[in-house]
Amino acid sequence: MLNRRHMLLLGGAAAMPWPGRAEDASDKPRHALIIGNAAYSAGIGTLANPVNDALLVSDAIRNCGFELVTGDVVRDADRSSMMRAIRELADRLEADGPEAVGFFYYSGHGAARENQGNYLIPVEDADVLDEALWDDSISLDWLMDKLTALEAPSVVAIDACRNVLKLPEAQRALGVGESFRGLRRTAGGATERNMFLSFATWEGETASDGRADAGNGPYATSLGTRLMEPAVTVRDMFEQVRLDVLEMTLQRQEPMNLSRLQRRSSDIKIGSWTRQPGDGPLGAVSQHPLRVALVFSNDYAENGSYGLPVTHEDGEKVRQALSESGYVAQHVQNADHNGFHANLVALKAALNAAGPASVGVVYFAGYGASLSGQDNYLIPNGPLPRTPEDIIENAIELRKAVEFLEDSAAQAIILLVDCGRRYDSPMEAKGIEPGFADYTSDANVVIAYADKPGTTRPDTYGPSVFADAFAKRVQSQDRIDINTVMFQVSSDVNAATSGYQLPWFQSSVQLPIFFRADVEPA
Repeated sequence: MLNRRHMLLLGGAAAMPWPGRAEDASDKPRHALIIGNAAYSAGIGTLANPVNDALLVSDAIRNCGFELVTGDVVRDADRSSMMRAIRELADRLEADGPEAVGFFYYSGHGAARENQGNYLIPVEDADVLDEALWDDSISLDWLMDKLTALEAPSVVAIDACRNVLKLPEAQRALGVGESFRGLRRTAGGATERNMFLSFATWEGETASDGRADAGNGPYATSLGTRLMEPAVTVRDMFEQVRLDVLEMTLQRQEPMNLSRLQRRSSDIKIGSWTRQPGDGPLGAVSQHPLRVALVFSNDYAENGSYGLPVTHEDGEKVRQALSESGYVAQHVQNADHNGFHANLVALKAALNAAGPASVGVVYFAGYGASLSGQDNYLIPNGPLPRTPEDIIENAIELRKAVEFLEDSAAQAIILLVDCGRRYDSPMEAKGIEPGFADYTSDANVVIAYADKPGTTRPDTYGPSVFADAFAKRVQSQDRIDINTVMFQVSSDVNAATSGYQLPWFQSSVQLPIFFRADVEPA
């Protein structure tokens, strides 16, 4: 009997490429094996597009100078056929030595067995979801052991998570509707030598198989397109594939790439042998960044003792963290009113160019003010306003800034307001309230304050505990959603200040917005 402790599953298919034509390496042998399994029994679950995806990738990888070791795509293979083909790939790479390059792409069902690795499921031998499934399937660890024992570098691409394989035994044990999904990074993939490993989606999650009438899943669609572009490094090409899939699936699916390439292999390129730099994109996928961030930090240095000497350090810390989390991030220091507006206009244009899968993040470190406990304002750099009238005339109204970005094509806007420094200088006047007022956005916006509404922080001039906590939390080795990030940041800040400072946030986004650090080790 299988239960939750025994098995996590994946359905699906996957793809991955590797080295293409380096300009001085046209004589290097390149060997590829491509498998597409779709015609599973009803007990496993048929798939629509794995064979189509395998054919698409095979055409593209041939254009990159690779030879298929089996002469053609291996389709709907049983266990013995798959193992024979894998041995053939390893034998070819071993015979050609360290100058060779290997490429393996598997599209079909896969499963992750808890603490016992990942498995690729063949057609015919495995026809029922029971304990025998493991004996009838092929261990991904075994495949990678075969390849990493060689001197030649290789790429392993697994697109095996397109639906959820449901185990009747597990459903009975855990309740109707319970099922399992997702290959695991930790089972096979943590210590590979001289290998680039990619999964079509994040560990533990499902990927899209695409519509049956579309013919291909989003991962294979992007991969087939990117392989036909002029050659770039393996890592750069797969980063583009990751962004393409995020866009095509409105961020529901994010590929996971892991590199263990040795230094001598890290600059291997992959791409079309017939297209050259300058030929331009093929146009099937977006060329615009999907994740864009704008970091503002104002120090108000001309205001003497009311200057904030460490805001630039806070802003740079946040910018670096967002960059490591996949965002194209710009740090704008000491923005006046016009500078703030101009940068918001540029951010909105970038989000509109990227389309409905894009996400924008804005972080502001500096002074802020609340008037009559209702309207919130961000204070531009320059002479600090002294009266409520000065604030209304010269500051940036938070609500208007949010509404401006809400009107973009982005699926979500995240606004981080690090303005809990008490505005109690000679500018203090009737109508100015401590801290920021509560704020509720209509749709697709996350608003986060470093200090909860109506409060200010104990340390006005020191480094921001909020910036430090946010920068650390978004650089997670695993995907982490914005709600989890903010809960963790609130806990960190509260603990670091002994309860004196507690961040606040509210969210109206309809899809989960994820962060993650670059999973590739230094």
